[in-house]
Amino acid sequence: MYLVYETKEAAIERADEEGRSNGYAYWTAGGVTRWLTKPRLAADGKWVLDVSAYELDTVEQSSTEPTYELAEDPVV
Repeated sequence: MYLVYETKEAAIERADEEGRSNGYAYWTAGGVTRWLTKPRLAADGKWVLDVSAYELDTVEQSSTEPTYELAEDPVV
């Protein structure tokens, strides 16, 4: 299940939000773990997050895509 973003920055912002709410070490102790899932480049040039395990609000839940075609070489 994916959320789709027009920009890499918007996808990172949402991934950061989830990482902070989960209390990952990057946000609490200067550790390495920052995100539950990293933003991935989609085949159409948009950015997607696999949000299958995220806490989503009602708007986000209604905006998810069940699948999304990823680019061959996903990068952040």
